[in-house]
Amino acid sequence: MKVLFLLFIIFFSTYSNAVVKRHDVPPEKYVLKKVPEYLIDMPHEGHGVLINSQWVVTVAHTIFYDYVGKDLIVGSKAYEIESVHIHPDYAEPNKSLLKGDLAPLMSFFKSRSDIALIKLSSKVSGVNPINIYNGKSEKGKTITVYGKGATGSGLTGENVNTKSLRVINHFQNVVENAEGNWLAFKFDEPANALPLEGMHGSGDSGGASVAFVEGVPFLVGLSSWQLGHGDISTFKGGLYGTTAYQVRVSNYHNWILSVLGS
Repeated sequence: MKVLFLLFIIFFSTYSNAVVKRHDVPPEKYVLKKVPEYLIDMPHEGHGVLINSQWVVTVAHTIFYDYVGKDLIVGSKAYEIESVHIHPDYAEPNKSLLKGDLAPLMSFFKSRSDIALIKLSSKVSGVNPINIYNGKSEKGKTITVYGKGATGSGLTGENVNTKSLRVINHFQNVVENAEGNWLAFKFDEPANALPLEGMHGSGDSGGASVAFVEGVPFLVGLSSWQLGHGDISTFKGGLYGTTAYQVRVSNYHNWILSVLGS
């Protein structure tokens, strides 16, 4: 099952607009007037990121079916997908993990490599790819995250029914942990939060997590999953205190180069 932490199944709440936000900040402050051109909508849902004139990176769980031959819109033009390359350490959860205690599913998510590369049939023109961050000092960095998925607030959690609105939003957070495959941050309550503190939600999968260095954006992460506790049937995502995990792009730098080189 291709999902952002099973968001089709277990995330319910009430609210409006996109990405999960602080409840005490006007939602329109999170809205962007213009989508970063390197952020690309996937054919079914979720996002990819243009990292090369002919290559897009995304999380593997956005690949719902065979996308070869489908089009991606980059800038204002359509480009056909030539090939899809899923990391060999990616796997989907079996049905036994999709019920009961969340702990085994969380361990499964943490152990896999949720990343894929998409090659376009021709080179993109008129749009600049984003640079990939290949250092190891993500911890403590303020990141800006983009997405058009479901929304909600830290008080109520996210409302999966709002995914269809497809409004481009952004939020900020601070990387609390950068280890192995993952970057992690927590959705803090307003007293300890950034002015545009937030959390990715359903439909934001693969959205770019960006750190700016002297005004230049670098791709550091891709929205992937949220940490849950207790029984899967009672979990609600996007609440204050929830920890989010993003694919740590720097950890896959060599793999990315090997696929692009092939």
